[in-house]
Amino acid sequence: MDRLDIQTKQLAVDEDGTIEGIAWPYATPDRAGDIIRKGALRLPVTELPMLRNHDTDALIGLWTSIEERDDGLHVKGRLDLKSMQARGVRSQILTGRLNGLSIGFRDRGSTRSGRNRILSAIELVEVSIVREPSHPDARITHSKSFDAAQGIAEAINRASQAMKGLRT
Repeated sequence: MDRLDIQTKQLAVDEDGTIEGIAWPYATPDRAGDIIRKGALRLPVTELPMLRNHDTDALIGLWTSIEERDDGLHVKGRLDLKSMQARGVRSQILTGRLNGLSIGFRDRGSTRSGRNRILSAIELVEVSIVREPSHPDARITHSKSFDAAQGIAEAINRASQAMKGLRT
């Protein structure tokens, strides 16, 4: 099985463990030179394993929606928050210590173009949450709960500064 490591342009996780992101942005190669073409995935794919670092013993949830859009392969699923490991992953996403997705797949049709492997048919096997993905164009940019907490902290800091100004 091949693995393509990517970092998502957008990944969000909420209180109940629902998580979504772009598992593969189209049109750009990863650091190994792999490019997946839009339409390469044979849809519909239902319920894929959500793993931690491609470890089949670290099943932390399920991806329940896999959708090809113009900008890439979008995934949505839910962490199994009954699992201590999944709760740890959620915490690491919220604090920014985990920031990527990586897909595990089987090559079902590809060609070479210079240093690039152009994948025109893949069988998606799993999508993992990882720390160090290899796709240079994708990053986690927000997490719903983290953004809310950051906004509250900023409001408290502004209020604190305003109160200091009233004391003088």
